[in-house]
Amino acid sequence: MNFIWNTLPWWGWLTLLAVPPLIFLLYFLKLRRNPVEVPSTWLWAKAIEDMHVNSLWQKLRKNLLMLLQILFALLLLATCLRPGCDGTELVGQRYIFLIDNSASMSATDTPSGVSRLEFAKQEIRKSIAQMPSDTSVMLISFSDQANVVQSYTRNKSEALIRLRAIRQTERSSDLNEALVAAAGLANPGRTSDRESSLDVQVADALDAVLMIYSDGGVRKVPRFEQGQLSPEYHAVGSVEDPPANVGIVAFSISDPAEDGSAQVFARLQNSDDETQSISVSLYVDDQLQDAEAEIMIDAGQTKSVSFDLPASLVKVNDPVAVRLKIDQDDIYLLDNLAYSVLNPPGKSNVLVVSRDNPYFRFACSTELIQKQAKVEFHDWEFLKEKEYLEKSVLGDWDLVIFEGIVPEVMPRCNTLVMGALPKIGWKSSGANSPTPVFDFDSAHPLMASVQMGSVTIVNSNNLEGPKGSLSLIESSDGPIGVLAPRDGFQDFVMGFSIVEVDSDDNAVINSDWPKKLSFPIFIQNVIANLGGALRYTGDQNLKPGDLLKLKRNDGVDRLEVESPGGKKESLESQKENSFLFSGTEQSGIYRVANPDTGNLQRLVAVNLLDARESNLTVREKLDLGYSEFKQIRSRVPARKEWWPWLLAVALVLLMIEWLIYNRRVLI
Repeated sequence: MNFIWNTLPWWGWLTLLAVPPLIFLLYFLKLRRNPVEVPSTWLWAKAIEDMHVNSLWQKLRKNLLMLLQILFALLLLATCLRPGCDGTELVGQRYIFLIDNSASMSATDTPSGVSRLEFAKQEIRKSIAQMPSDTSVMLISFSDQANVVQSYTRNKSEALIRLRAIRQTERSSDLNEALVAAAGLANPGRTSDRESSLDVQVADALDAVLMIYSDGGVRKVPRFEQGQLSPEYHAVGSVEDPPANVGIVAFSISDPAEDGSAQVFARLQNSDDETQSISVSLYVDDQLQDAEAEIMIDAGQTKSVSFDLPASLVKVNDPVAVRLKIDQDDIYLLDNLAYSVLNPPGKSNVLVVSRDNPYFRFACSTELIQKQAKVEFHDWEFLKEKEYLEKSVLGDWDLVIFEGIVPEVMPRCNTLVMGALPKIGWKSSGANSPTPVFDFDSAHPLMASVQMGSVTIVNSNNLEGPKGSLSLIESSDGPIGVLAPRDGFQDFVMGFSIVEVDSDDNAVINSDWPKKLSFPIFIQNVIANLGGALRYTGDQNLKPGDLLKLKRNDGVDRLEVESPGGKKESLESQKENSFLFSGTEQSGIYRVANPDTGNLQRLVAVNLLDARESNLTVREKLDLGYSEFKQIRSRVPARKEWWPWLLAVALVLLMIEWLIYNRRVLI
């Protein structure tokens, strides 16, 4: 910073410097007084004071008024010199500030020791203070979603209030939605006229400077139309020295083994450029269950750890929380904890729709399936009844198995379809007779322990599913068992059925699969994986901000959800026979209870578990998806004036001098 003073000629300096001595000499002028006769005793004090003041060589007495007047004169002289310093100021008419408030912005590696978000807000506050009065400001905060905190305004005070209100989130970071919002407000849209075949711009372009304050840990932006926006990326955090942070980026509990035990898996990530040594502790129902010390993780690498849970802990009658904790504190605490739950298993509702097929009843009669699911059987005519139509729309079933038929509209649940084809997104080709099974995916949970090499299939059709399909069973001519997504559900479609109906409406056996041991195992896999029966392990992939959908059970019309912070929210049953909760903003354990009885129904775990958010390395560059990052100079050199402050102090001193003088006169 260079200090700047106005220069004066030598005679100007002499004139200004003569002012304080003149004020000093005024206090020693001889006073011309008119003779007045008064009692002598009344004037002794005044006479003595005049003698002291008017005596030039008498020792100078303390005089507050004189000191204030001289100080006022000096400040006034300094003001006339217009002191200042070199600085910068923002140029431009419109500014859009994008403020990253994702989880990684809670790290405290800033120069002032505050969080990255608070440091970014401080820098933005300084920038707004440097703007001319006619500049418009917009504020947009973003994590995995964008929020327009303040639309265009020239009111700096209002913008600063809204800036102060931006809060830290525990969400992941995605810049795409924020860029779309900024571009939509800065770049005009276009419309076309069919009659004239003209492409018309509907509004004038609004040039704006896009100021992005982030640590750069965002998802890649594949495409971004810059238009009238001039982006500037301001990295927040320690760029030169990567912060030392080890976080939990994966955490899960396996399904119970045959002996009832389970395993806890976790993956740890070190984002530092040096090897780190940490220890972790596993808690079950807030009781220390296991721990592992001195886990060495190389720079920029990950490492997996696992713990064993005995059957006595896994098989619970009431929901139990499981928590993994990194014992060492660091600058970023949100990834030092991970959560999971052990919920007691519950039964799922399964519907089987077939015709003259006793094999499904036999396969569903095993003891394990009886514990996992409540299975009801109906023939084809049931699909026309009002009960089916209502329950399929409301999602009362967790799984529906169709053999030889599919409804016009698929139910709101997972399905297994054998010997038929859903109406939307599916194609069949190439009838095969007979059909040898060529290959099957034994690693998939639906086909685990299922052996189909010796299964005989008479008639089948090759299948082609919608986008995202996965072939699990293939014949020599093509796929005959395909798993595909559908509006949040899954359909497992098989190109053959167990029992077919011939032209005379008679049941004909099409496969000997039900005679094999693998058939009841397959039905058990389908009910366990597609049926949605609650296992001992709970939700593993719910992230902060995700919508929590709770299925209605036992006719309960209301539920109460308590967040990790203790806030409670009452939920009413929705049209789809479920409960929806959108308040999962905080990582931790959410308690779901019946408000009427107070009974705890289940626990839900919400985790960040994001490797990108745990990697605290600040990115020096930000790729916005276009070939060249267009940098501009939004700040130009400008003189910073100090004289207004000096003038204000001088006026304050003048007011104090005036008050003291009048007080002495009145007294």
